[in-house]
Amino acid sequence: MRVLFFPHMDGNPYQRNLVSGLSQAGVDVSLASGYPLSTLETLLKSRPDVIHVHWIAPYLVNERLSISLVKSVVFLQATVVAKLLGMDVVWTVHNMLDHERRQPELELKVRRIYARMVDKIIVHCSAAQTSAVERYNLPSAEKTVVVPHGHYDDSYENTISQRRARDRLNLDHDPTTFLYLGRIRPYKQVPRLVEQFAEMPETDIRLVVAGNPTTQTEVRKMESTCRDDDRITTRFEFIPDEQMQVYLNAADAVVLPYRDVLTSGSAILGMTFGKPVVGPRVGCLPELLDGQPELLYDPDVDSLADSMRRAMTADLDAIGEQNRKQILEFGWKDIGSATADVYANL
Repeated sequence: MRVLFFPHMDGNPYQRNLVSGLSQAGVDVSLASGYPLSTLETLLKSRPDVIHVHWIAPYLVNERLSISLVKSVVFLQATVVAKLLGMDVVWTVHNMLDHERRQPELELKVRRIYARMVDKIIVHCSAAQTSAVERYNLPSAEKTVVVPHGHYDDSYENTISQRRARDRLNLDHDPTTFLYLGRIRPYKQVPRLVEQFAEMPETDIRLVVAGNPTTQTEVRKMESTCRDDDRITTRFEFIPDEQMQVYLNAADAVVLPYRDVLTSGSAILGMTFGKPVVGPRVGCLPELLDGQPELLYDPDVDSLADSMRRAMTADLDAIGEQNRKQILEFGWKDIGSATADVYANL
């Protein structure tokens, strides 16, 4: 079985781990950048039986509606050509729409067409399956299949102690420390996290915000608050893989301030490192974090700060241990085998 993945995200451990699992299942995977000419070249060389598409928003939307229309038409036409050439198309839905919602009405219409065109849709949980059927107007769930997202235990080193990690980051040893780690993009609402944390009167808490901002606008929203609150530590920069364990092991809990999310690699990363996750009760998170429902919040009703306060009185070590045990059940060998079965059953 020959499969072409695109777009290939070089720094994304999800794809790297899935390729490894598929290789163990006897699937030969080629990786395409997603750029038209190089992808065509890879396609002609690899002659795949299946094209497995992951993130499609870059091929559909732009800040300008006219460009988005052209991109969308080209993408759909390319899919038609692939199917006419006898290739099956599998689509993993990682998110329902472009995170930045640049052209939501157009994008939803195109995704609904694409969902009818592809041969199979993979989602990571039952809630995502329900959302895909409803949002994309599918007649039934028959075209969709749930294949879980695997752990990150083999992706990052995890040897440093909490004390050493906090020393490396110049953090006090005793306070309850919350961590936001990852790209700082508008939809992730990191300024909202900083604002609500700053309003908490507790003195025995700390917040670490670490990640590369996509725009300086997000940084400007937080600068004065972070500067005036010595409980907040920021690292507005790219965090290399070898430093991930320092930030994660320094924390008592990972916090996700999102209002809308489907599958969260950040939550899975936190669980892999044995951390509780404070996050919204949306998408796959209630299913993924069913052992710690008290730390989830309704983004339309509850306060993120209230969830952090509940975390302060919870047994975070026990919750983190349970989270790690749970996520380690999702090994990439089994996930690769399940994905290979999807291909084989087309």
